[in-house]
Amino acid sequence: MRGTRWTGLTGLLVLAVVTGCTGAEPTELPVRVASVPTEVRGLGPAVLAVPVADDRRTDLVGLLTVEQFGDDLADRQPDRRHAEVAFGDPRYPTIARGLGDDRRDALLVGGRLRETNLPDHVYARRATGVTDALSVTASRCLAVTGDGTTTRPAVEATCTIARGGVVWQDRAGERYGAIDLKSGAASPAIAMPSHPIAASADGRYLAALTTERPPRLVIADTKTGRSQPTVTVSGRDVPGVFTSGGFAVLHRSDKYRTISLVTPDKKARSLLTPVGEVAFAPDGRRALVVDTRSGTGRIAVLDLASGTVTPVVDGTPDRSGTQLPPVTGSVTATVSGDTALVVELAAAPDVGHRAPRPSRTWSVRLSTATATVHPDTPAASSVTVRADDAAPTNAASVATASFQPDGTILTLSPDGTVTSAPPGATPRATLGDGAVWHALTDDNGDERAARLLVTDSSGSRTEVPTGAGPDQRIDTVILTPDTGHLLISLRSTRAGPRPGPLDTVVIVRRDGTGEPVTVYQGAVLASLGITPG
Repeated sequence: MRGTRWTGLTGLLVLAVVTGCTGAEPTELPVRVASVPTEVRGLGPAVLAVPVADDRRTDLVGLLTVEQFGDDLADRQPDRRHAEVAFGDPRYPTIARGLGDDRRDALLVGGRLRETNLPDHVYARRATGVTDALSVTASRCLAVTGDGTTTRPAVEATCTIARGGVVWQDRAGERYGAIDLKSGAASPAIAMPSHPIAASADGRYLAALTTERPPRLVIADTKTGRSQPTVTVSGRDVPGVFTSGGFAVLHRSDKYRTISLVTPDKKARSLLTPVGEVAFAPDGRRALVVDTRSGTGRIAVLDLASGTVTPVVDGTPDRSGTQLPPVTGSVTATVSGDTALVVELAAAPDVGHRAPRPSRTWSVRLSTATATVHPDTPAASSVTVRADDAAPTNAASVATASFQPDGTILTLSPDGTVTSAPPGATPRATLGDGAVWHALTDDNGDERAARLLVTDSSGSRTEVPTGAGPDQRIDTVILTPDTGHLLISLRSTRAGPRPGPLDTVVIVRRDGTGEPVTVYQGAVLASLGITPG
């Protein structure tokens, strides 16, 4: 396969094709518009969702496989002629349900199409990647694993991402269970007082709140069916996470903020009290805390199994081993992977003071209790943090800290990378290689799909052209294995299930130079394999 050079001619060719999308539709779709540039490496087999010509219908969606992404589509026939596809990130496993005259179901994994038999009455519309080898669909839920296993918890089940795992609900009986993140197996459903706020990674345990005021935390064992109200909590937004020994939760005990470990048999063991700010690691091993037992706040790491508290020390070479200074202002923190992003705002002179105050920021490696300072963070009147709801093992998740009124955003990826984005950027996902991609908005708050922003740990902020027109939106963004390019799926803003001329797959340089190269038009990338080396 010959590559395409990054030349002005290529840009004109792509521009002509994309511009033509808003006018007359090409006579035949899908089409390969250009070859993959020679310097792009690591893209393997792919499955494309494509329109299928039929004398009787104009809405058919088929599946077409290529041995390597970028292969020509001329004279190729669809592998499936009528299918309902659960679209999502093409790197995760997903399904396609056979329809009409072609009832063959399919499992899509790593750019390959495999034969499978799906249960009856399944919806295949959208899939959410939970781990590298597990996806779930939503309504009439299926759990799909990379080895080809599909699990339907119940005929009328819905699946939702919860803190630490996946919850499924049996709508027929208003009962709840969970999904094992390794095997995809579904636990039995049991009665709960409300929709669970968290699930254990093995699918056995659920956490929910009672409906009384103030609510109590309920921990349930789906294997035994046992559930018990435990500690009283404040409000419905309860910080907590499943650990190896129970559910670690922040609550009040004897008027003090306390972290306790609670179990389905109603036992509660205090791990730390009193405590200030708390941010739990998604894997349930540790938490970033402000330890206030001595009367002075100290940033520390709490081991959620043993209860051991380790003060955080400065990890920079010239101050290695020096404990961080005491907390004198307000601390906000969030965790992704094994790293916490910690921001301290200087104390306000009075309660009503809203003027921006100096800030200092660290990233803290929880396993070693060492901190790296991040200089030049803006003054702020408040800092808001957000942790991604993705499962603990999802490498694309991103946590954020937003500084107001400045609008600067710091992002934290599961690998510990911290990046900075300007106002008007909305973090979407971690790309890998220390990079995060952000959607950009205009003055009215509307997304500008023609460009996206890439930030990385070096402080770089790069606007990258996507080639999107006014009637297209950014669907998925993937960093190619060579780390120098982005693979971007664009879809019509009025997209139906059938791919049309505005559904394109493009490649662009990560550094923002050159023009986007449209590889496929009239196709949606449903599954993609990555080749090593």
